Amino acid sequence: MKNIVAVTFQNKKSIFNHTGKCRNYLIYTINGAVVESKRLLELPVNETLRSFFRNENKMKKHILFECDILLTRGIGFGAIEKLSKYGIACYKIEETDPDIAIEKLINGTLEAMAPISNEISGCNCNCNSRVN
Repeated sequence: MKNIVAVTFQNKKSIFNHTGKCRNYLIYTINGAVVESKRLLELPVNETLRSFFRNENKMKKHILFECDILLTRGIGFGAIEKLSKYGIACYKIEETDPDIAIEKLINGTLEAMAPISNEISGCNCNCNSRVN
C-alpha cells in the first residue's frame, strides 16, 4: 500500500512543533516498507495551514491534502479535526529526526501523543482563538 507522509520541517533540520505556521515539509512516498521518494516542499507564508483554514472558502485545495499522514511535534485538536475532514491522519510525536520517525512509522514503533493545549505548549500565538 502506498502512502504519502508529510513531516513538518520548518528549520530544515528537525521536526517542527507548530504545524499551523509551518512552511517547509518533507514529503515521503512510502510503498509498503520502502521509501520510494523524499522531497522538500516549501510553501509561501500565505499557504500555511493556518492561512488556509482562515481562508478556506476562498481557496480551492491545499497541496498538503494530497498526503495521507502528517507527522509533527505540535498540533491542536482543531487542526487535527479539520485535517481529518480531508482524509489526513495527524500524529503528534516526540521524535525530532524525520528519517527516524519515518523508519519507526514503517516498522510500527512510532509513538504518537495526544495534542496539548496552547497554554501548556507555550506557543502563545493565539492560534487557538476562533476566527469568524
